Amino acid sequence: MSILAVTTPMQSATSSASPGNLPPVKRDPAQLRRLLSEMDAKGAQFWSVPRRDGELLHFLVKATRAKNVLEVGTSHGYSAIWMGLALEETDGRLITIEIDAARHDLARKHVSEAGLSQRVTLLKGDAHGEVTRLDGSFDFVFLDADKEGQGDYFSKLYPKRLMPGGVLAVHNAIRQAGSMKDYLDMIRKHPDFDTVTVSATMDDGFCLSYRHRAS
Repeated sequence: MSILAVTTPMQSATSSASPGNLPPVKRDPAQLRRLLSEMDAKGAQFWSVPRRDGELLHFLVKATRAKNVLEVGTSHGYSAIWMGLALEETDGRLITIEIDAARHDLARKHVSEAGLSQRVTLLKGDAHGEVTRLDGSFDFVFLDADKEGQGDYFSKLYPKRLMPGGVLAVHNAIRQAGSMKDYLDMIRKHPDFDTVTVSATMDDGFCLSYRHRAS
């Protein structure tokens, strides 16, 4: 997958900031590729998505033309960078939440090195509480934190914080399906959602749920 050579200027972003019209600046593609490769090599240490799943998130954000994205479970920032790069095309913003202070600080460093600080707002805290304090709603949500907490995240996102027509992506829906069985059973039967399981690695994958626009 090609990596964009253009980013936007470094500006502070806030959780209430609306997307739009960030002017482009240059980025070194070789430096970005090197950063992503180094982060991918340490992915198992930080429980982050593998490269193919990062690429799939990148594709989904662009394909859905998402502009307001939420991530629960930043880890060291690998998936945030992939989604942030996609948001350069849609001119959108990402809010990402991490409970661990060391991982939060490392993710902030990586996001800055990727030239995405103006698009990505990093919050430190327990997402079960932080989500309830967010303003506005989201058209793409990626959940990759505690698997047993999916039902609670869903109850705090739906219906107020997930837009009609929005997509909810939950990681590890194959390997850790048992840990989120109640959520998977619920979302697959929910009348307001269409849900599929998708794998880019043929090993693990995502539960993708699309909220009907009429719901």
